[in-house]
Amino acid sequence: MKKILKNPNPQKNPTSPRSRAETEQKLITVALDLIREKGVLAGLNLREVADGAGVNRGNIYHYFGSRQELLRVAINRRFKAIVSTLTAARQHTSFVERRLENFRLAEDSNDSKLRALLVLDGDDTVDPIPYLEEGLSRLRQDVIEGDIHKEHDLEALQVALSALLRGYRIFRKPYANRLKIDADELDARVHVIIRTWLKSMEKPLESNQGDDKQEK
Repeated sequence: MKKILKNPNPQKNPTSPRSRAETEQKLITVALDLIREKGVLAGLNLREVADGAGVNRGNIYHYFGSRQELLRVAINRRFKAIVSTLTAARQHTSFVERRLENFRLAEDSNDSKLRALLVLDGDDTVDPIPYLEEGLSRLRQDVIEGDIHKEHDLEALQVALSALLRGYRIFRKPYANRLKIDADELDARVHVIIRTWLKSMEKPLESNQGDDKQEK
């Protein structure tokens, strides 16, 4: 009778199936690459996503349920990673500098463009301000530190900051093209305006209103 020898250095079968997490991540990566290439969510072909990920198209519906949910999960995962990196690097940064840094983020994050695509695709569940409570909590700390006057409406401020940031990220290059200047030059000029606005948040509402009356 032959003795069966065990392999002393067993290796993982290279053809073993992926785990669910690996399959999800591959689908997300392929979907984002296709959207970046084609530019519109409506043109996202789930068969192409499945083929690119090397899985059956049914896996997309099984894991995500829809094209929108696939993109929604992709956006949230990427945004969470960005926020984690920024939070660790900005613990002792002032309100003005922290907000200005948001405008210097790598353009290829594409978070604002992807959320806009979902809205245009009819998704009314898109979250335009992820981590809203965390953001408001940080603004309250800015009030304590004197960077923002206590009379300002922090929720409205958070919405205004989000709207300005997202709109600028989406239209940054078209704005520069319209002015016939380089996008980096536009960044520098816009930062001066934004810094001036953010610094004005140190003043109470009465001071700002008084300035408005004098102008009139």
